[in-house]
Amino acid sequence: MLTNPEIILYKLGDMKENQDALLLQKARSVIQIIDDVPSASLSVADFLALIDVVQEESPEGELERRVWQLAYILFNDDIEDDISAGVPEHFRKQYLHRIKKDRLSLLWEDIIRQTHGANVEASATAEERAIRYLCLHRVEDACKALIEGGNPHLATLISQAGRDETIRKDMKDQIEFWRNQNVLSEMTEPIRALYELVAGNCLRSEGKPNAAIEDRTSTFSISERFGLDWVQAFGLRLWYGIGESDSIEAAVSLFQHDISHGNEPAYPTSIFGDRREQPGADLPESPLWVILKIFAVAKYNGKHPEIQPICVPRDIMPEAFSAQGLHSRLSFQLFHHICKVARQYNALEIDEHRADQLALNYAWELAASEEYGPALFVLLYLNRAVDRERSIKEMLCQFAELLPAPVLEDETTSVMWKYLTQELRLPTPWIWAAKALFARSAGVTPTEVGCLLNARHWDEAHDTFCRVVAPRLVIERDYDTLKLLLDVFGKTPERRIRGWPQEGGLYRDFLALVDVPGIRKDQAVLKRLTSTLINAGEKIEKSTTVPFEEKVALKEIGRLVAGWCTNDIGSTLQPADILRLPMTQDARRIHAAEVSKRYYRAIMASGA
Repeated sequence: MLTNPEIILYKLGDMKENQDALLLQKARSVIQIIDDVPSASLSVADFLALIDVVQEESPEGELERRVWQLAYILFNDDIEDDISAGVPEHFRKQYLHRIKKDRLSLLWEDIIRQTHGANVEASATAEERAIRYLCLHRVEDACKALIEGGNPHLATLISQAGRDETIRKDMKDQIEFWRNQNVLSEMTEPIRALYELVAGNCLRSEGKPNAAIEDRTSTFSISERFGLDWVQAFGLRLWYGIGESDSIEAAVSLFQHDISHGNEPAYPTSIFGDRREQPGADLPESPLWVILKIFAVAKYNGKHPEIQPICVPRDIMPEAFSAQGLHSRLSFQLFHHICKVARQYNALEIDEHRADQLALNYAWELAASEEYGPALFVLLYLNRAVDRERSIKEMLCQFAELLPAPVLEDETTSVMWKYLTQELRLPTPWIWAAKALFARSAGVTPTEVGCLLNARHWDEAHDTFCRVVAPRLVIERDYDTLKLLLDVFGKTPERRIRGWPQEGGLYRDFLALVDVPGIRKDQAVLKRLTSTLINAGEKIEKSTTVPFEEKVALKEIGRLVAGWCTNDIGSTLQPADILRLPMTQDARRIHAAEVSKRYYRAIMASGA
């Protein structure tokens, strides 16, 4: 990764990843037609199912698992587990905040144990070991370590940490008395920290740095002194900084206050930040902390005294979930799931522009892995209909070569076609238009016309047919293919196509006459075709932009029509009209001679 203060460049790695989580979201999404364009929205936030599909064993995979676990605990009131089973059903609503807190406590213990569980025994003193145990919420082990270290009185106090408000207040007063009486200078910093935790103070121990030398004591941050990260620091607030009956949002509020006003050094940046020593630097916050804040603000219905509504997806962008910003799936999914559960509580400030950019980025990542089906689904989450339509059409054109036909060669319905048209509800004309574009680039113009007609681009199909396809088929005398294409235009194309009688209708009349064996032709059709040909011939002679093949085809049709007229003694066409048909000079001389012969035969016959 190359960086400067304004630009970050990421190296593109393997973009493929498991699509199970996105498939879950698709199964729980509703796709509606809004402003004539399909639009997707999440119908239910199933965090438990998302937990189960996380299989990646990596820091990124572990973080994703924890994100879904935390969201499941905080935003689901109907979990049935051992904790809820211990509360009578008619009391569960009353004690729901305690139940959630106990669940969060278990999750937080597991997170800290996984990261820091091996560091306990390495502590130098019994008091430091006790602090490590308290960071793991192992109060009994902390008390045991203190007893073994010869401090049973402190062990007794520690056993009451985080339980009773009276004990916290009494301990706070006691610490203040010791400070005033210069007793703190006789204590080690670990012992002072333990007393502070009993008092509910998880931030810092205030000393007397300006006192006389014999009474001088240091002021130290508990997190900094014992090397705690933000997860451990928040755990201290959750377990010892608030009362036993207090709620999760109380711990969140306390930690936020300590960060904002108390200079708490354990700032909750993402584990993927490379400048953690810079509190508040322009690094993403941990997604776990963002989710905790959203929950707290939701509990205050957007009126939290310490925390403003959380700006999403800004605060959960991909940089917070991985070492690079080119994997947007988790950020995209978390944004829509969090919106589903927290939007109604005024906990979010939604940046629709960023949300759209996030969806576009994720769709691009899927497209880079040639996963165009999932990419199209993601684009359905764009906010504005005009953006959805444009982006989906661009994606279809990008993968036009891979787009399916409705029916396979074995006459079974294409699964991918069903996915695009029935599941994603994409308009079929969009798909056919993309296929037409690919056919044009490949030079397969008959296929292009068919696709344009299926796309209902009538005028464009008509123009391509008349300028390129029909002339080429006439020159090649491939009348069967010409008939197939004309049939695709339908029985009454003149109702929806401008200029059909003068252009497309010319080829239909010509084919109607070609299909009749012998010389004798339908005189009404022949007259109409002759009139159309004469007008077309006059136009191509004056124009410099008519394609060469179209000129050749019209002259070939003119030659054939002239032949039918001159060879049919019953033809009612005027000789002058026959000679006005578009033809080559050689053909014109031949038919002029035939017309002259017919004329003189008629004179001789009348004279006789």
